[in-house]
Amino acid sequence: MRALRLIILAVAVVSMLVFALPLLVVNAALYSSMAQQVVAFALLMSVAVVAGVQVLGDRPVGGVRWVLVAVVFTAAGLATTGIPTEHLMAEAEWSYGEIGWFLLLVLIDRGTVATAVALGMYTAGSFVQLVMVGQGQEVADLAVVTTVVLGCELLVLAIAMALRRIAASAVRAAELAERARTADAIAERLHADRRARYADLATTIVPLLTDLTTGAANLSDDAVRANYAVAAARMRRLFAEHDEAVDPLLHELRACLDLADRNGVAVYLGTIGEHPPPPLVVRRALTEPAMRVIAAARSEVRVTVLGSPAGVTVSVLADAAATEPEPRAGDHVGIRVTRLVDGPKVWLEATWPAPN
Repeated sequence: MRALRLIILAVAVVSMLVFALPLLVVNAALYSSMAQQVVAFALLMSVAVVAGVQVLGDRPVGGVRWVLVAVVFTAAGLATTGIPTEHLMAEAEWSYGEIGWFLLLVLIDRGTVATAVALGMYTAGSFVQLVMVGQGQEVADLAVVTTVVLGCELLVLAIAMALRRIAASAVRAAELAERARTADAIAERLHADRRARYADLATTIVPLLTDLTTGAANLSDDAVRANYAVAAARMRRLFAEHDEAVDPLLHELRACLDLADRNGVAVYLGTIGEHPPPPLVVRRALTEPAMRVIAAARSEVRVTVLGSPAGVTVSVLADAAATEPEPRAGDHVGIRVTRLVDGPKVWLEATWPAPN
């Protein structure tokens, strides 16, 4: 549209200087009011300047648009009322071929409907004026001139309509392409996430299921049962990771505690303070040590999440069998694990310091 607007600006200015101005000068003696003609010419050139600044800057004409439309119609009225009626269809009437280009200049970026309405109003008004001043016999000549003038102006309007349709199609195509790219990215992310989950299951849960189906698992062994309880809690946490939750860490800890609750263990989960939301890898590192203590709990387990702007701590206290110390899986994300055993009680604390 910028190129089209530049063309309209060039046509309007050049036609005023090359065609309208010489006619105005040559026919100066015929005008009933030369001052009106000069004012009309100056008004149109002022419209060209104001609108031209916006066009050259590739900006819409904006809120001043309707003021400029009024100025164009005012200039048309001054130009035609300052000419003796018998010269309305003569060369002295310099404005008829110019007004339409100025309406296009001011309105083309607003929309084709507004531009077409303005051109129609101006054309209809010209015919009405010709009849009202007693020059009805000239209507046929005006129709011929109108056909020539509007033929060029409506062609430009048709080009603008085509450009807008092309632009709308391009926008829709871009939106569809963006949706397709987004869908592909989501699908790729989901696929990678599923592969990561499968890899985790393959190394931790699948061997336990294999032992269970082949009869190799000794379910009378407390340590073996604890391993199965940890695997079940890990699967529940895995499902909970994809839920929408206000506090994902608490939501995943509830999932880890669910199996113990179902087995009759008295479960308590509380929070103290607010904490920054840890990323997924950190949440896994925080809950992994807690799961082993929860899985080994005999009658009660208390889990407390301590939050502060500096980080978050998951504290677990349970009457559980002494389990093996946790592997240092959380070291790469800065998790510090503290573990104490006092007779039948096991206390564990996993702390994540939030990055500054």
